[in-house]
Amino acid sequence: MSRPRLKRSATWLPALVVLATVTAAGSRLVFLSVQQRAEEARAAAQASAARCANAIERQLEELVSHASTRTPSSSSRAATSDARAAVPDSRTAISDFKVFEWLDSGRIVAPGDVDPAVARAIVSEWMATTASGASASGASAAGASASGASAAGASARSTSAPGARTAGLLGPMRDGSEWLIAARVPLAAPRGIVSPQDAAPDALTAGGWAVAFASLDRLFARAKLGRALGPGNDFALVQGDPDSDRTRVFVASSTEPLSRPALSQIRPPPGFAFASPGALSFEIRPRVGWYPTRTLATDIGLLALIGWLLTFIAHDLTQRTQRLRASLTTTRQQLHAANQRLLREIEQRERLQESVDRARFHDAFTGLPNRRYFMDQLDRTLREFRAHRGRRIGVFLVDIDRFQLINETLGHTAGDELMVQAGRRFQRALASAPAVLARWGGDQFALLVPDLGSSDAAPALAGALQDALREPFEVRRHRLGITARIGMSCVESGRQRAEDVMREADVALSMAKRQEEHPCVAYSPAMGGDAASLVSLEADLHVALERRELKLLFQPIVDLHGRQAVGAEALLRWRHPIEGLLRPDRFLPIAEEAGLILPITRWTVRRVCRLASEWRRRLPPERDFYLSVNLSAAVLRDPELSDYVSGTLAETEIPPQALKFELNEGGLISNVAGARETLERLRRTGVELMLDDFGTGYSSLNYLQLFPFDYVKIDRPWIGEGQPAHGGTSLASAMVQLASSLGLTPIAEVVESQSVADALEEMGCRFGQGNFFCAPVEAEEALACLSAQTGGALAHGHLESATDDSPTLILPAGLISEP
Repeated sequence: MSRPRLKRSATWLPALVVLATVTAAGSRLVFLSVQQRAEEARAAAQASAARCANAIERQLEELVSHASTRTPSSSSRAATSDARAAVPDSRTAISDFKVFEWLDSGRIVAPGDVDPAVARAIVSEWMATTASGASASGASAAGASASGASAAGASARSTSAPGARTAGLLGPMRDGSEWLIAARVPLAAPRGIVSPQDAAPDALTAGGWAVAFASLDRLFARAKLGRALGPGNDFALVQGDPDSDRTRVFVASSTEPLSRPALSQIRPPPGFAFASPGALSFEIRPRVGWYPTRTLATDIGLLALIGWLLTFIAHDLTQRTQRLRASLTTTRQQLHAANQRLLREIEQRERLQESVDRARFHDAFTGLPNRRYFMDQLDRTLREFRAHRGRRIGVFLVDIDRFQLINETLGHTAGDELMVQAGRRFQRALASAPAVLARWGGDQFALLVPDLGSSDAAPALAGALQDALREPFEVRRHRLGITARIGMSCVESGRQRAEDVMREADVALSMAKRQEEHPCVAYSPAMGGDAASLVSLEADLHVALERRELKLLFQPIVDLHGRQAVGAEALLRWRHPIEGLLRPDRFLPIAEEAGLILPITRWTVRRVCRLASEWRRRLPPERDFYLSVNLSAAVLRDPELSDYVSGTLAETEIPPQALKFELNEGGLISNVAGARETLERLRRTGVELMLDDFGTGYSSLNYLQLFPFDYVKIDRPWIGEGQPAHGGTSLASAMVQLASSLGLTPIAEVVESQSVADALEEMGCRFGQGNFFCAPVEAEEALACLSAQTGGALAHGHLESATDDSPTLILPAGLISEP
């Protein structure tokens, strides 16, 4: 045999050894397991057989009890009445056990429920069984003397005498399709007979047995063998023949004889014996046998599977070991060459470690230090500040506006490119100042100035950062105008930690984001209280709707020709239990950050629709009006907006013309395509749309053509608070004419004087809104303004001061179910 073939054979040797070991051990375990299960099954079957035999023995005792206590003959009915009353008897027992009398004269006394033929069959079977027993006894004494035979005959005759009568059991015996079992007891002398004259003619001479019998089926049913037998077992009631090995089967659940069954002998009641020879037994055997084929096959299959798996594993491990040995030899040969390469790689690693350290503390896109490096530098600067007093440390957080919008529209890589360009501009602006510029987050930079100098240096440095962003950015062939919000914190005490300094700068940045007119905000101790107040307001806002603390005010929109109110704008207020009446600019930004603006918005829309429905019932039918609600562009991202509006209009039973939505132009540019699609769906419901604050933001005429607006609201910059200047008048007149030529209806906002109202009317502007006509009022007063026939009632009755800067409410995005 060749060497390679020997090697291949050697790989199977361990596997064959494992297979032989597993087969031998497993076969032994299977044998023991099967043997143990067979013993357990036999023990369980033996216990079931004993329970069944005990149940049958109890029924035999009841049968004997009936034979002893129930005597149905007319001559002894009075004598046994007391015994019947003393033995509890059920209807079932009466129908299951039947009794008749067998007198010595051969006469059978049977009640009406006993078939005489059955009684005669029982007597005949008993006499035949007794005769066969007597002949057997005579045959066994065949060698005895004649005097002995005479004595036996005398003894046989004496058994028919009442004094020698013995009780016994007969059966089972077949009667047609049934097996019967019977018990007999000697009859006692009738009670109550005092003298022969009182007795019946044969009362003193009559003797015999009281015989009780029942069918085996009813006896088994009364014994409830199904419960004692248990599931999955076959049974048989058999009687063995003492002269042979054959058994007689009376009742069985299977046509085949039970092989090696578990049996329990049925013992007769005390003082009784079976008339027929042989013991009566109850046999039980599981249907699947003592060694179930399925279980045995399962064990053998499991053994084969385990043997195959272990053989396969042993063979695989042998092959792996050989391959590992071969690989180890190859590895040893390569180790020397690897050591040489390792020396060269160590030199390269030392050079790369510097790059790794830089990457650890620097941003991958901008190349600027990252947050970890910045915090280390800030902590080191604060420690040096404690040792060298007399200087001021400045920390700046710069947040790029509209960064998320750029990511969504141009892609995330475009946002990173923008941050790279902004970082380079900041570096050029800070080239002359010792400072640490780092990328703090996705759209934020952090700036550390170790020595800020005077207190005016911080605003000047923030202004320099703002100036660096004035020039448009070139990103993906787009020219982008970028602005930023800056939060500043000046450290003058060495007891502050780096985390506290950054928290102060973050609070200042949050304030800068909330103030449109101040993009750069320096931290002050009062802002800590403001932050706590904001937290408290947010907690109260969570339950404001449940407590019904939100309310709506309304400012009428007036027809300038007849000075009559044609509609009203809904304005949201919060009646805070501590702060008092709060304007939307105090709590709506908080609601938006906390995710509460959504239920507030739906509540506003539903409340306005319900008020419009109520007002239409209270006003004359010919009096038409509308109510408007301000929505921000973010609301238009909700795909269920139009469905919700349609459902609310249908629920409140108001026409779509009674509800209008106002949107300002500044919010539409964030998602032009999505906003246009949502506005088209809203417009198809019949609700009209207003472009709010036109002329203050981007003032793009393109929006008037892109979006399905019906009204244009001209804001205060074009209409002065007093007499309008010539330039403002010209611009206002041009905008009115432009809106009219485009099929839009102009509405002038913030009308504060009679002269402004007259000038707008002369320009052709039909509608106006402002404190000159009516300040924001409660719902009932707004209804009164709508019911007024002339504008005289609109000049007074303000609930709020005319100094209320702007009545316009802008609801941020989102709609969810009303609370």
